[in-house]
Amino acid sequence: MNPIDELKAEHRGIETALAVLESIADRIASSGDPETHRDAEALIDFFKTFADTCHHGKEENVLFPALERVGVLRQGGPIGVLLDEHDLGRSHIRSMATALNELRDDHQGPTVEFEKHAQGYIQLLRRHIEKEDQVLFQMADQRLTEEQETELTDGFERIERDIIGEGKHEQYHAMLDDFKEKYGV
Repeated sequence: MNPIDELKAEHRGIETALAVLESIADRIASSGDPETHRDAEALIDFFKTFADTCHHGKEENVLFPALERVGVLRQGGPIGVLLDEHDLGRSHIRSMATALNELRDDHQGPTVEFEKHAQGYIQLLRRHIEKEDQVLFQMADQRLTEEQETELTDGFERIERDIIGEGKHEQYHAMLDDFKEKYGV
């Protein structure tokens, strides 16, 4: 698979997780079900590991530097905007995790905080994915040579093998399949 197509395929998984998060946030706001809280924690782990460390890691450490070498701007350009959005997403994830930890003490305030940051993250990532799919990835397809794409593939494989670990993608996809059924997504 072409490395840009791989990133697009990962986006589809992240979009599924966002739809599940939307459903979980609604349930957390309306009930104190401990199982929903555990599912929310598992989903936050997915966002930290799969979406951020793996997917954003591939972009930040492999794709973006390759695009900069062929003239795509970081400062004042699309790469800088996307990096800022990655940081904002990390902030929402931290805030959701904090709210979930506080919810264990059965406070209502953290419910509002969780829902606020969940909705902020959902909206941010949906727009972010659209920008990457419609703009950045098209630039990559147009500007990167076959040799550069091979370098991307090698870099992506290193991240998955050395940082994420073998079989982690499959575990997350199985979890998302279970959650899609459980939450009607």
